[in-house]
Amino acid sequence: MRTSRRRFLLRTGAALAAVPFTGFPAVVKRRNANELLSHASIGVGGMGLSDLNELRPHHAINITALCDVDSNNLERAKKLCPGARIYRDAFEMFAAEGDRIDSVNVATPDHTHAQYILEALRRGQNVYAQKPICHDLVDCRRILDASQKSKAVTQMGTQIAAWECDRATVAAIRSGTVGEIRHVWLFSTRRDDPGSDYYRWPLEPAPVPKTLEWRLWLGPVQYRPYVSKVYHPGEWRRWRAFGSSWLGDLGLHLMSPVWLGMGLGTSRPLSVIAEISDDGFNDDQRREFWPGNSHITWEMPGVKASGGKPFTVEWCDGFESARFRMEPKFMPPAFLQDVAALTPAGKLPLEGRMIEGEKGWILSTHVFAGPHYVMKDGRKPPAIPLAGARCNHRFEYVDCCIGGGKPTSSFEWTLAMNEMMLIGNRAMLRPDMKLTLKKKDGNV
Repeated sequence: MRTSRRRFLLRTGAALAAVPFTGFPAVVKRRNANELLSHASIGVGGMGLSDLNELRPHHAINITALCDVDSNNLERAKKLCPGARIYRDAFEMFAAEGDRIDSVNVATPDHTHAQYILEALRRGQNVYAQKPICHDLVDCRRILDASQKSKAVTQMGTQIAAWECDRATVAAIRSGTVGEIRHVWLFSTRRDDPGSDYYRWPLEPAPVPKTLEWRLWLGPVQYRPYVSKVYHPGEWRRWRAFGSSWLGDLGLHLMSPVWLGMGLGTSRPLSVIAEISDDGFNDDQRREFWPGNSHITWEMPGVKASGGKPFTVEWCDGFESARFRMEPKFMPPAFLQDVAALTPAGKLPLEGRMIEGEKGWILSTHVFAGPHYVMKDGRKPPAIPLAGARCNHRFEYVDCCIGGGKPTSSFEWTLAMNEMMLIGNRAMLRPDMKLTLKKKDGNV
């Protein structure tokens, strides 16, 4: 039976309140110290398949259960893990597996993350969850509370945090070479034209494929007809009901090393304002889609890395092509190109971040080589500090489940970063209006 969002939240909230969280250990209680970590994968297509392929080679893990609403995804995953039990409904899996599961990873569309994460935490299971951890602000607080009470090992799937580019960016910020941080620009300029086919309208309902459990895919969202290649498989991220916008996807990757490097911890924005593109949408499309492009500005509270002074973070996701001219406000500021020209990169990457300090800038690309310093006094910049050995993000999670400790991207701080992005999404729904957050609870 399909569970409504309201019914699920009420049920989970009551269950969390009723469980006597005297504290599960940080290291999972396996039935035998010599047994492998028993793991279940929820969502095994797309990033879920990537998670599965990265997790299963670990010497101490045993993939015991696979769950997906699409039987095609399950069939592929079953070939990789022939001994795993398979399920279509994750709640049925939780009930059937009981305490045989030590750990889960959640790699479903954004709108269903929270329900599975909360259920796993309620059961004292460790969780590796794809970004964003949740789709709604209220779920950030619920998941944080549940993870703190359960003392489970948690990790958000910002796997680039383990790569040299991100680790070196963290080291560059922490070195203090550019001085107190004043301004951070995040940019992702590889978007597609809002006039592309994935914004086609009107929608044309189609029969649900026999391989897909459509009501389970919808989860807590009100029922709507299936449309081929729009929701699943398709571009569900662009839909407000299911995805978290381009900001909720790439923004978390780009902000991650800044958050770690500056030691932002559980910081929440002081204010936010958003500008959005006029995509030529009709009223129905505006209600359904995230804007094609956005420029969002947050004022963040002072921390040690900013000299205790508030600092600014800006996001822009504009793009230009031979047939499409973007408004400049959705592109990185032109002077950043001048700064980038002084680095070995020679120009701004399509995706990355520029971090301005009182003494200079750090240009950091997403995924690729870098970062690079540019000093404001023109002197030759020092070498970027060594970032340490490269590690596997998923292996780090498993190692912490077995041996203790906290993974790099634990929910302890990534939920606060997740909130920042969701607050940016909230601002997109009220464009050109500065939203101030309440100091007491961080609500808009």
